[in-house]
Amino acid sequence: MNKQRIAGIEKEIGRVISKTLMLDVKNVKLKEAIVSVNHVRVTEDLKFADVYFTVMPLNGKNIENTEIFATLENIKGLLRKKISEELGLRFTPEVRIKTDDSVDHAMKITKLLNEIKGQ
Repeated sequence: MNKQRIAGIEKEIGRVISKTLMLDVKNVKLKEAIVSVNHVRVTEDLKFADVYFTVMPLNGKNIENTEIFATLENIKGLLRKKISEELGLRFTPEVRIKTDDSVDHAMKITKLLNEIKGQ
């Protein structure tokens, strides 16, 4: 499949999932944090969509990422249904939930650099 088409599908899947999390999902656990879609990778045959999420706590609360990702795993069917309804693809990819810890990694590096700078 054309790389531009795949990139467009990935972008639209990310948009649909973000919109669904914001408007349609009423789960309390997901409202305790900022859950954002960082990027989406779709296989060329459109069978799978790997969706990478980042979780940031609200108001400095400590939250368990495992609970958030378990909740996301539970609503995979809803996410796939919304993708199917909005995109109208011939085959709707199966959603696979992935952790994107690049933000956490960047924060750790920044903290280390600030510590070194302060010495």
